[in-house]
Order: sequence, then C-alpha cells, then structure tokens
Amino acid sequence: MASTGSGAQVQSCPSCGKPVSTAGLEPFAKVACPACGHQLRVERVFENYLVVEPLGTGGMGSVYKARDTRLNRFVALKLLRKEFAGDAEFTAKLQDEARITASIKHPHVVEVYSVGEDHGQFYVVMELVDGGSLDDRIEDEKRISELEMLEVGLQVAKGLQAALKAGLIHRDIKPGNILFTDRSAAKIVDFGLALLAAAHAETEGEIWGTPYYVAPERLTNTKETFVSDLYSLGATLFHAVSGQPIFAEETQSAAELKKLKSNPPGLRTRLPEISEETAAVIDRMLRPNPADRQKSYEELITELQSAHAAVLAREEELRARWGWPRRIAVSLGVLFLLGALGYGISLGWRHLPRKMAAAATGAEATATPIV
Repeated sequence: MASTGSGAQVQSCPSCGKPVSTAGLEPFAKVACPACGHQLRVERVFENYLVVEPLGTGGMGSVYKARDTRLNRFVALKLLRKEFAGDAEFTAKLQDEARITASIKHPHVVEVYSVGEDHGQFYVVMELVDGGSLDDRIEDEKRISELEMLEVGLQVAKGLQAALKAGLIHRDIKPGNILFTDRSAAKIVDFGLALLAAAHAETEGEIWGTPYYVAPERLTNTKETFVSDLYSLGATLFHAVSGQPIFAEETQSAAELKKLKSNPPGLRTRLPEISEETAAVIDRMLRPNPADRQKSYEELITELQSAHAAVLAREEELRARWGWPRRIAVSLGVLFLLGALGYGISLGWRHLPRKMAAAATGAEATATPIV
C-alpha cells in the first residue's frame, strides 16, 4: 500500500495490479477497483500502527487491533469520529487528558501509549485488553454473582481512585468501559474521551452519556465530581448483579430521566436474595443527591470490602453447615460397607469347617483302592 501521510492513500488491486484510491475510507471498508471491478478491503497505517482487525464500534468511534511496527507489539487503536478533528479546543483537551492518563500506571486502568492525528482522524493508542468487557459478561451470563460484582466494584473503585489522584474523573463509567484481562482483572478504559464527547454534546445542546448510568447532576448541568463516577459505577454494578438496569425505559429526555433518577429502586426490590450489606453500599452510591453518596473512594472501598467479607463468611458457613451432614453420611456409608464385609467374612469362616469336612468325606468315597 502506498500512502502520503494524511493525504491521498492508494492500494494496488490484488486482481489487476492497478492503483485504487482509498482516501477518506474507514479501515476494512470495501472499495471496487475502477479498472476491473474487484472488491478489496481498505488497509490503513496510522503513523507506525498497522490496523489488523476491527474490535468494535461505539459512540466515540471505532476500535481496532493494530500492530506497532516499531516495537513489534499488538495494541488497541481507537479512531475518533472525523467531526472531532476539526476543533482545536477539543484537540487540546484530548491531548491534555491523554497525557495525564498515560501517566497513570495502575493494574485497573488501561494504559494509554500515545495519541496522534493521521489521514484527517484523531487516534488513541492503548494497551490491548482482549478478555472482553463487563457488557459482554452481562450479555453472555445475564447476571454475575454477588461476590463477582463486589470484586469488580473493588477493582474499578481502586482504578478510579488512582485516576482521581492524578486529577482525572471518568464521566462515562458503564459496563462497556470495564474490560477484563482475564476472568478476574478489571480495567477501566476511555478516560478523557468522555470529556471530549460531553463538550461536543453541550455545544449541540444535548445531554451526553448512557441514560442508565449517567449521574442525575449531569441532567441539571451541575458540575460533575468524582461522586458522579461513583453513581455511574453503582448503576453499573446494579445492572451486573441484578441482570437489569436501574430502570427499563429507554429515553434521552432529560425531564424523564430526572424523574426516574429521583427515586431509584432499592437493589433488594430487584434481587431479594442479595445481602443487606451489599444492598446498602449500592443503594448509597445511587442516592440522587451527590452529598448523600460515599464521601471518598476510601470510604467506598472500605464498604465494598466489608460487604465482600460478610458475603464470603456466609458462603463459607453455609458450605461448612452442609458439609457436616455430607461427611456424616459418607462415614455412615463406609461403616455400613465395612460391617457388611465383616459379616460376610464371619459367615464364611463359620461354615468353613463343615465345607472342609464334606469335601474330605467326598474324597474318601471316590478314592480308587490300590491292588
């Protein structure tokens, strides 16, 4: 493929070898060769990042798996929508937040490697986390267990705490922005991008965010703080453990959202079997008034840890309680088998002399005399 930086891009047709312009097309889009009509896929290289395969598409843009040709490693490359490239203020904000995010080295925050602009599009290069998202797990499993939910909540809270210490809030915590390296390690993605999208939405007079998870204060254009992220995390955990978002209605109307969020349902109304400790933490995170939520991430982490310890202790107690009858039953079964075996052996020994005598008598009767 030939390329002239952010200008025209040309690929050779694999069928006839003629040049085919791919300028302005997204990676992996199909384009017909003007000479022979052959359909070919658009290839893209952004600086030193060769796009390998698509991973997903969202409101901010598209995410691709790419190979860093300089360091020879795979990365995630997020291409922002083209309309974001035309505003210098947005660009400056994106670069500022990307620099701050790149400075955060935390096991529960997706690492940002670089940002740039090429072919008229902004891109963000990040650590490749390919274990799926919390959104995927909810879709596959319908809901996750209480212990799993608390563990995810703890990990995300610790990641958000580290970001806050660096001066960042997220503004778009939701299941799709919580990724997994494996089944146990959660990582938060897309710091900074939410600010860019929110600012763009405000200029258009819109409320930006996912209705299920957005904090009520955004609906009144009140300045958001870390407790707004705390609300969104609570709404995310509520959905993950109950299998349903806080409210079922799909609406973008600010007035309707305000009404719905002013009186959130308690977690135990949706999931009666959930522990009181867990319900108390989540319900507090979802208080409509930001001042009524946890006052710090330290406080939230302490509450989540206490709930986790209580649930774990109850599960262990339950296993122990059911374990004793099981062990007793196994012991009784073994004793019964040993008793039956002993009884059978004793019967055999009791009849052995008679059997031996009978065998001897039979032998005498059939013996052949010697002449």
